[in-house]
Amino acid sequence: MTKTQRLIELMMRVYDKPTFTAEEMAAEFGVSYRTMLRYLHELSGMGVPLYAEPGRRGGYTLLQSGRVADMAGQRIAKAHSFERMVRPQTYVIGLEFQAPFTAVHMSQVMIPKLWIELERRQHEIPRQTRTGVKTGVSLSRTRLYHYIAGVEVSHLHEVPEGMVGIILPAREYVVYTHFGAPDRAEIDQTFLLLMDKLRQRGLEPDISGYALEIRPSEPPSSITIHIPLHGINPSDDSPEFVYRPL
Repeated sequence: MTKTQRLIELMMRVYDKPTFTAEEMAAEFGVSYRTMLRYLHELSGMGVPLYAEPGRRGGYTLLQSGRVADMAGQRIAKAHSFERMVRPQTYVIGLEFQAPFTAVHMSQVMIPKLWIELERRQHEIPRQTRTGVKTGVSLSRTRLYHYIAGVEVSHLHEVPEGMVGIILPAREYVVYTHFGAPDRAEIDQTFLLLMDKLRQRGLEPDISGYALEIRPSEPPSSITIHIPLHGINPSDDSPEFVYRPL
């Protein structure tokens, strides 16, 4: 197992067991106490919100704050308009992240890294169709949390090494503009609150379909969120398809 794989497994375990000691984790992963301390420090440096409590009865706690939910809730409560639109069939190529839904909080650390890596490698993607715009594709309400940080292209004939392509059929979405910094936790909270608000208005989000985040290439002050709707779509017989080149 590589160090990166070990860190990812440790991150998943931390989010599953939010209070623990370094000794417990060292025994569970079969490494020394010093090595586990180093791993935990690295996770903290990656953005995992760990709080260390010193002393004999001390340990580590994963910080959980309600502030993000409160802020997002206030913003959504004030929103008075959602647009409904049909997007044509869309092709996206980019870098992907996958994790069990129980480890959804890993996205707050890993997805920002995808966008940084995409910025470095975007020139490798041929036939881009929207200059100055990036597209995030996410499936986060099922057993799998799946995210692709990418750009829209005219077709998937050439997918660079280490990237994937996805075909999204033409379908109807509700569109909402998320203002502010592109903080992962806040965006995910906006998705959840939006879906509740849509149901209150008699609209049914399709949790089995991929949502979209349309963001400008420069550090965005706003992100346009597209949530797929249940109902009669132009391409009901054409589901999403993810292409992973060999």
